[in-house]
Amino acid sequence: MVRVVRLGDGTLATGRTLPGRGAWLCRDAPACVDTAQKRRAFERALRAPVDAGAVDELKRVLSGSTGAPDRTGGESPAL
Repeated sequence: MVRVVRLGDGTLATGRTLPGRGAWLCRDAPACVDTAQKRRAFERALRAPVDAGAVDELKRVLSGSTGAPDRTGGESPAL
């Protein structure tokens, strides 16, 4: 399981120790992100609007295909 939080700028980040409301998501199943997006689970759990672009970036981070530095807040780099 990985904890997802919405940062002040509207992006999503993963990490167990990041401040604020969080949503727990299964780490090893990419379909979990799609299901959560379809059910609007991120908006409900985080109590804030979540942009589709932020969810797409989360998918890239969880799949490990991004070259950008991650903001994991205590998670291992390999997620």
